[in-house]
Amino acid sequence: MYSGNRSGSQGYWDGGGAAGAEGPAPAGTLSPAPLFSPGTYERLALLLGSIGLLGVGNNLLVLVLYYKFQRLRTPTHLLLVNISLSNLLVSLFGVTFTFVSCLRNGWVWDTVGCVWDGFSGSLFASLCGRSSDNSSDQDFKI
Repeated sequence: MYSGNRSGSQGYWDGGGAAGAEGPAPAGTLSPAPLFSPGTYERLALLLGSIGLLGVGNNLLVLVLYYKFQRLRTPTHLLLVNISLSNLLVSLFGVTFTFVSCLRNGWVWDTVGCVWDGFSGSLFASLCGRSSDNSSDQDFKI
């Protein structure tokens, strides 16, 4: 069993080895068995794929319309474009790793992939939140 709550910066398997080391853990994964059934992974992959495609399509549409129509280039619309751009990045980078993992019935990336997935999702989601915070601040100033 994996325990990431021991002193030191690495988690350990009950066998005593580090989580990334060869030993009792299967190579390339921190969980010894799939968390969900294969059918559940398929439904999750379908859901994540739909969310990713809709997110990319809708946010690209917003960016293209902003670029194409001159009258949309106002400060308010620029805030919406900023939110749309950060949502597009979340759809591209945040959903992709989890979608591929659902297709393969478990997390397939190494530690660097896990860190990148968490970092990119947090970064781009916080950019989206900062943009919406700025737009709500503008409403109070007016």
